[in-house]
Amino acid sequence: MASLASPPTFVHLANPGEFDLAINSNKKMKTVLVVASFIGNLDETVTCKALLPLILRRGTRKFPDMLSLNRYLEGLYGASLTGYVQKVGEWHLLRFRLELVNERFLPGEKGLLRAGLEFLREVLWEPLEVEGGFHPEFLDGEKNNLKLSIESLLDNKSAYAEQRLIEEMCREEPFRLYEQGRVADIPGIEPRSLLELHRRVVREYPFHLYIAGDFDAEAMQALALEVFSPGAAPRTGGLTPNPIPGPIPVRGVREVEERMVVNQAKLFLGFRHGITYAHPGYEALLLMNGVLGAFAHSKLFQNVREKAHLAYSIHSSVERTKGLLFIGSGIAPENHKKAHEIILDQVRSLKAGEITDDEMGATVSTILNSNEMLEDNLAALADVDLVWRLHGRELDLLAFRKRIQQVTKEEVVEVARRLEHDTTYLLTA
Repeated sequence: MASLASPPTFVHLANPGEFDLAINSNKKMKTVLVVASFIGNLDETVTCKALLPLILRRGTRKFPDMLSLNRYLEGLYGASLTGYVQKVGEWHLLRFRLELVNERFLPGEKGLLRAGLEFLREVLWEPLEVEGGFHPEFLDGEKNNLKLSIESLLDNKSAYAEQRLIEEMCREEPFRLYEQGRVADIPGIEPRSLLELHRRVVREYPFHLYIAGDFDAEAMQALALEVFSPGAAPRTGGLTPNPIPGPIPVRGVREVEERMVVNQAKLFLGFRHGITYAHPGYEALLLMNGVLGAFAHSKLFQNVREKAHLAYSIHSSVERTKGLLFIGSGIAPENHKKAHEIILDQVRSLKAGEITDDEMGATVSTILNSNEMLEDNLAALADVDLVWRLHGRELDLLAFRKRIQQVTKEEVVEVARRLEHDTTYLLTA
């Protein structure tokens, strides 16, 4: 079983009216990691927001094209910058990740950290403008790239099937929206309107800045507050993120079938349970999912794939902001009815309390081992910390591990009994 060593944490330094700054002074790191996040809502601007990280990476006032921008990154000893969007429940996050060499390990080099932070601020707040909008040619290129990215979802049939399940299951909820947006929206996005949205994002959306590396925490705090001061990175605030959604009642099971040229059918089932990060049953939910289908020792894998030989692949996963659970499988088209029956049998088995000590023990160990891996992955730790914080909780890895070890079989069964089958989606030949 995993040990309960004292793990690293981010220290949050709130700056009222400005942004949330989180610092992790970690001597294990040889680089400095900076993650900037704007917290928006899933809404009709989803496609426009998905374009922003792409177009911001194309150029700034000081670096008017990708060539000059990339050359500057190379001059920072090969620093890297990525931008992307992420869906968390009914929130839409715009995120930027900068990683650069720690100047502490470069004799005679000073000012590298400041240069990196100032570069990130420029990318976010000072994009290249042409006649009051983004560069038209750059935008056309990124619109095409986004279109290809959205369309490529169809190449991954499992990811496509899960998204279609979500669209059908949450058809009247913002959660139905794909984080990359919709192809149909792309032609109508104009340089001026997108720049106006960008200005609202950087000024009004809640802003979180995470910095991790081997440095003096107080000095880094002072530097970050200076670089992202209101004068250099003006902010007004004003956007209120959507509240955490309450449970949606299930009114019968919805069944959807799509046909496509495929060799392997995809059978996905969606359930509602209503448990989120902030719920007292959160840790029991994780164990329930582990016993059901998250791991190789789980019921779904052992009984549907290994014993019945009905699935090429099968897994379960929990969505922890809206309170959903998804079961996805790859099966032979002719086996979908039998596979569906046995999958539901495993859910009924959990609700009936049919959980062995071995299943509980293996699930606890696997969750603890996975959690300990966060200690060596500060980028993942920053992501997890942010999501917990958005739910009003402080991430404490040691306390989390203790709670996981204290969850009883009865609590797991209680959570399983909250599962309500909402939708079945089948993609078949």
